[in-house]
Amino acid sequence: GYVQIHIAISVGIKKHSRFGRRKLQQLLELRRTYPRDAFEKAIEQALDYGLYDLSRLENLILTFVCGNFFNLKMDD
Repeated sequence: GYVQIHIAISVGIKKHSRFGRRKLQQLLELRRTYPRDAFEKAIEQALDYGLYDLSRLENLILTFVCGNFFNLKMDD
């Protein structure tokens, strides 16, 4: 669930970064900034690929946000 995802990404970030505390604060800021659904989907996908770079994670979050926001249906 939601808590397990956060624990897994937090442990991974801390393990793969020299600046664990700062990176965890950045992760929390991403969580506060973006919609929960997009954030969770991006975290799940990042964990699948072993992605712990927060700038790439943010790009992934934005992909999910834009996908929902710009889902325009055009009539043919």
